Amino acid sequence: MELLIISGRSGSGKSVCLKALEDLGYNCTDNLPISLLGEFTKLNLNQEQIAVGIDARNLPSRLLKFDEYLDKIKQYDTTIKIIYLDADDATLIKRFSETRRRHPLTTENITLQEAIGLENELLTPIANIANITIHTSNMASYEL
Repeated sequence: MELLIISGRSGSGKSVCLKALEDLGYNCTDNLPISLLGEFTKLNLNQEQIAVGIDARNLPSRLLKFDEYLDKIKQYDTTIKIIYLDADDATLIKRFSETRRRHPLTTENITLQEAIGLENELLTPIANIANITIHTSNMASYEL
C-alpha cells in the first residue's frame, strides 16, 4: 500500500491536491485527526493507494509527536510519503481575502497574520520530515 500524507498551511492547496489525487484513484480523507493515523492505515491495508490530509486543526500536542504517530504505522507493509504544501504569508493572506473563508486558527484575539505564523510553528514537525515540499505561491489550482 502507498500512503501519502498531505500537509501544509491553510490556503496552500491541500484540498486541491487531495481532489487531484482522488481523480488519480487514491482513496482520500481530509482533516484526519493524527491520533487516528495508525488505526486508519490498518483499516485501509486492502487499498492500494490512500492519501490523508493532516493539518493544524489537530491538537498542538499531537502535532509535536508526529514522528511517533508515523513510527506506529511503519509496522505495516506501507510506502509512506509526506507532501508538504506551503506559500508565502502574503499569498496566503490574499487567498483568504479572496475566498472570504476564515482561517481555522483565527479567533477574536488572533488575527489572520498571527494565525498564519502560529500554523507555521505547529506544522514544523511535519515540514521538517516531508519527502516533497511544494511552494504554491505562484501556482494556479490547475498547475498544482
